[in-house]
Amino acid sequence: MGMNDLAAYRGPVKRRIDAQVARCVAEWLPGLPPSQQRALQEMLAGGKRIRGLITCLVAQALGAPLERALPSALAIEMVQSASLVHDDFVDGDTVRRGRPAAWTRLSPKRAVLLADLVFATAIEKMARTGSREGATLAGAIAAMARGAVDEALGAGTVQGGSEAYRRIIQLKTGSLFAAAARLGALAAGVEPPMQEAASAYGARVGELYQIADDLADDTPVPALRRFMESKLGRLVDEARAALERFPENGYTRMLGEMPAYLRAETSAEPYAVK
Repeated sequence: MGMNDLAAYRGPVKRRIDAQVARCVAEWLPGLPPSQQRALQEMLAGGKRIRGLITCLVAQALGAPLERALPSALAIEMVQSASLVHDDFVDGDTVRRGRPAAWTRLSPKRAVLLADLVFATAIEKMARTGSREGATLAGAIAAMARGAVDEALGAGTVQGGSEAYRRIIQLKTGSLFAAAARLGALAAGVEPPMQEAASAYGARVGELYQIADDLADDTPVPALRRFMESKLGRLVDEARAALERFPENGYTRMLGEMPAYLRAETSAEPYAVK
């Protein structure tokens, strides 16, 4: 199996996740006024669903059926979409996925509050699935928030030092990728050592994805660029090493191809579609 197999797998799984996202607003938040439901559906639509894809691949690699992983994949993607609303507002970005950013369409207050509602509801849904699932998602959201605060205070930007930069991407991006992979392992009911291996895999893939995206979008200072480029290869090796505990099957092989797949896709994009 190679990247073509991963692309073929991704299509139908992404469509399943997209369909769940389209339905979940009315199902999760039936008391929300129709105008707010429509605004929230627009806010959550689109995106690559890479994190949800990882949840599903990990679960299936470890023996679970796809249907068991989909609720966790949905929660992860809801959180990812909500986090982008916050990011766009804080950064002053006015375009997301080729469209006006949510905070420009809805007003900052409305967009941020709807995103907060998504965070809280996703945690609630995962906590009802199980205490470990709820703790996993809540921990990722807390890490993302710490990373956002650090970044807003000037620590870890691509113009700063390499260690500070890596801490930010571990918190802001690696944490949610790690949670996505761990939730897949939890859906499969595996023991803690396998959960840790899945989490390590997700964290490394998340870091790699963010570095590749930053290299495509920004022009960091030369020393940091060298660090970023050298780190990419190490992260690929570390991600694949984390898969050594996994059973040998087609899903595991697709997970092994994920770093190269994401690097190729990021470098080919006209604008970031996260």
